[in-house]
Amino acid sequence: MQFKDVIGQDAVKSRLISEFKSDRLSHAKMLLGPEGSGKLPLTLAFAQFLLCDSPSGEDSCGACPNCQKVQSLTHPDLHFVYPVVVSKADKVTTSDDLRTEWNELIHKRPYFSLNTWLEYNDRLGKNPIIGVDESRAIMKKLSLKSYSDKFKIMIIWMPEKMNTQAANKLLKILEEPPKKTLFFLVCDNSENILPTILSRAQIVHVPALKSEEITNYLTQTFQVETGVAETMANLSQGNIVNAIDAVQGDSSKHAYFELFVKLMRSAYAANPIELMDVSEEIAALDREKQKNFILYGLHIFRESIIMNYLKDKLLNLRKEESEFLQKFARFINNKNITELTDEFNNAYYHIERNANAKILFSDLVIKLTKLVRKGV
Repeated sequence: MQFKDVIGQDAVKSRLISEFKSDRLSHAKMLLGPEGSGKLPLTLAFAQFLLCDSPSGEDSCGACPNCQKVQSLTHPDLHFVYPVVVSKADKVTTSDDLRTEWNELIHKRPYFSLNTWLEYNDRLGKNPIIGVDESRAIMKKLSLKSYSDKFKIMIIWMPEKMNTQAANKLLKILEEPPKKTLFFLVCDNSENILPTILSRAQIVHVPALKSEEITNYLTQTFQVETGVAETMANLSQGNIVNAIDAVQGDSSKHAYFELFVKLMRSAYAANPIELMDVSEEIAALDREKQKNFILYGLHIFRESIIMNYLKDKLLNLRKEESEFLQKFARFINNKNITELTDEFNNAYYHIERNANAKILFSDLVIKLTKLVRKGV
C-alpha cells in the first residue's frame, strides 16, 4: 500500500516521512487513534516506504521488488502480530496460524475493525488475545537476519489485547531491539496497555477522518450516490469502518431507514405485538449493525430538529427520508429530543459492552411509545 492509497491523514504522513528523512525515526512507535481512522493502512504505507528501493520525497515507488512484496504481504522483513482466539481444537495459538486469513482480509478491505476480523474468522463474540506464545514468536522472527538489508518491521495490531505475560516478555526487546528493527503498535485505546510498554514507544496521534474524506472514498470505491455517501459519512462520526459496513449492507435496500420507520410507526401506535416484532428484528442484527442502526436513528432525530427549527437548512437526507420527515419530524421537538437522544446513546453504550440485545431493545421500544407521543 502506498501513501496515496491512504484516506486523509496528510499531517501524519508528513510527520512520518519527515522523521525518516531527518534520521529521527524512533525504533518503537504507537499509532494511537479512534477505531476507523485508518491506522493500519497508514502503517502499511509507511512500512512500504521504508522498504522501498526507490522512494520519492512523498511515497514509495510501488513498482520495485520490495514494494511488490509488501503489497502482497509476503515481504520477509515485514511481520505482523494481531489478536487471535486461541483454540486447541482449531490449532490456533499465534498470529501465524491465521496468516492466510489475515492477508485475505487486508487485500479485500484494508479498513477493518477487531469485530470485522473476528467475524471474518467466525469468532465474533469470543475473546481474542495476544498471548505469551506470540511474544516468543516475535523474538524468534526478529533474531533472523534482514532480507532487504534495510529494516525489519514488526506491526503489532491491537496491542491492547496483549496479556500481561506477553507484554512483560516484550519489554526487553522493546528496550534493546536488534539493529534496524522497528516496532509499530497500532492501537485504538492505550488504557489497557502496560505503562512500561507505553514508556518505550513514541506516540503518534491519528485523528478521526473527516466526513468529506469518507464521502469521497465511498463514492469512488463503492460507486454510491453522493447523498447516500454523505449520510453514511455523517453517521460514521469519522469511523470509516462503520461507513463501509453501512454502505455495503444498506445502500441498495436502505434497511436502516425501513426498520426505523417500522419502529417509529409501531411506537406511535403503541401496538405491543408490532413493537416486540421490531425489537426482535433489531436484536437479530449483529452487534455492528445494531450500533449503526442506533447511529442512524440519532441522525434522523437531528435532521428532524433541523427541519422543524431551521426551515430545511443543512438537511442531509435522501429523497425517501425527506418524504418521511415531512410527516414525522413534527413529533421530534424540544419536548422529547433530549430524552430520545439520551436513550439511543445509552443503547449504543450498552451494545458496545455486550448487553443482552433482546432485553436492551425490548426496553428501548417500550420507552419510545411514551417519548414519541410526548412530542405531540
